[in-house]
Amino acid sequence: MKPTIIIIIIITLAVVTSAANGQPLHNIVTAKTGDHQVTVSHTNKKQKLNFFVISKRKKGKLDIATRFNILRTKIQGFFRGKRLTSIVARDANDAARKIRKRLNQQDGRIGTIWFDSHGMYKKGYSLFQIGKDEFSYKTLKDSLHDDALEQLTGYADDETNVVIGSCYGGATYHRVSIDYKDTTRMNGDSLMISLGKIFDQANIYASESWVMTKPGLFRKKAAVAGFPGRKLFRDICYKPAWENVSKWNRYDARNKSFTKVNPVTLNHNGSLVLSNKSYLSKKAAAKDIAKNLSRLEPGLYK
Repeated sequence: MKPTIIIIIIITLAVVTSAANGQPLHNIVTAKTGDHQVTVSHTNKKQKLNFFVISKRKKGKLDIATRFNILRTKIQGFFRGKRLTSIVARDANDAARKIRKRLNQQDGRIGTIWFDSHGMYKKGYSLFQIGKDEFSYKTLKDSLHDDALEQLTGYADDETNVVIGSCYGGATYHRVSIDYKDTTRMNGDSLMISLGKIFDQANIYASESWVMTKPGLFRKKAAVAGFPGRKLFRDICYKPAWENVSKWNRYDARNKSFTKVNPVTLNHNGSLVLSNKSYLSKKAAAKDIAKNLSRLEPGLYK
């Protein structure tokens, strides 16, 4: 083989190798559209990271459930640090900053993000909190209020799941007021739609009733299914919650559609998992719900 040909081959191979090494995250494809050629860049999928967001405990206030969730998610995150991160936040901006930092460190995307929060039935509308910030269909009308969540939208895609982990977060019924004088609609569907306008490619999940984290998340069972045992929850004002125990809704923000789904849980990596069966498919569970509904009475909520 002539030296000139050998040199040409070597140069050609060097150029091809350089081009390949210079594009580690992309595959370049040339496609024809009509009479034109279009170069399309396909980005490889980034790693999916999961987040469990908990509100920082207020000083001087004992909140056993929150402290337990902080402890167990920190432990779970320690062993699953590459996929699951536990975020303890004083407010929404603090949460967004910590989440973005983690995503940028690992060049990741949001897989599942669970906003762990207490619901407030007494207020008469669905909500969740991130630290001192409250999010509801009312507050999400304020562009300044949802700015923190807007910071995360660039890390979400059509495989992202956003979970409202508060009781009554997806409630669509009318709740009888605590003094039994009137009713008010919870508007959990409006809250989910408002979140869907921010995370416009994601699936939003929320419960019509209680979100029970016992016997625990990160298991195969429907860990969030069930009901509380305290006496005050047998007040007649909680009748709609009892009628909707363990019923969950999913809002597809892309298609703007709602679907009833089985209770959700998280696997050991913090990814969302839908239960195979409805909680009420268990005869014992259905019997317990019916029994509690028959025993509701006024004057227990104090």
